[in-house]
Amino acid sequence: MKREMYYGYKFTDREELAQTISEYIEYCNYRRFRRRLKVMTPMEYHERFLPAA
Repeated sequence: MKREMYYGYKFTDREELAQTISEYIEYCNYRRFRRRLKVMTPMEYHERFLPAA
C-alpha cells in the first residue's frame, strides 16, 4: 500500500488519510486483478470459490 499509493504524499489531516486508505482498500478488493487468483479480484474469487467449500 505504501509503495503503490502513498510514497512521497503528504497528508494534511487525519480524515484525508483515513479516506485515502479506505479508497485504496476498496480498489484492492474490488478492482485490482491478481494473477494468483486466476486473474480475478479478491472479491470475485471469494464469491466464486469459497461458498462451494
